[in-house]
Amino acid sequence: MNINATLLGQTLAFVLFVAICWRYVWPPIIAIMEEREKRISDGLEAAKKANDSLEEAKLNYEAELDKAKSESADIVEKANQRASQIISEAKTKAEAEAEKIIASANKNLEAEINKTKEALRKDVSEIIVSTTEKILGDEISQEKHEKIISEAAQKI
Repeated sequence: MNINATLLGQTLAFVLFVAICWRYVWPPIIAIMEEREKRISDGLEAAKKANDSLEEAKLNYEAELDKAKSESADIVEKANQRASQIISEAKTKAEAEAEKIIASANKNLEAEINKTKEALRKDVSEIIVSTTEKILGDEISQEKHEKIISEAAQKI
């Protein structure tokens, strides 16, 4: 191998090129790479925190959803109980009203029966008086009439 001036010049130029690169080019490249590495690391850390926050939010969401479901079930249960209570109260009121109506109807019926019995007694007593007059041939006095009616009423 021959070492000549060209080889020495190329070696000197290469060494000078490496020294310039080492002094002026390499430090900014390293700084940019370190900054980029730091941004990537920060981004990954932020992504991890966001993922953790997302998981926590999911857990909170599920807890709130379960709570809302249980509250809605309680509300529905209370509404059903209230509806049953309202129905029961309405049924009780309706039964009481029906009993009042039946009692009133019974009283009216009783009054009508008594009125009809009294009218029937009157009619029967008039028939008896007129028949008795025809049989006896004379008229019965008012006192006798009252006495006959009261005796007939007691028998009926």
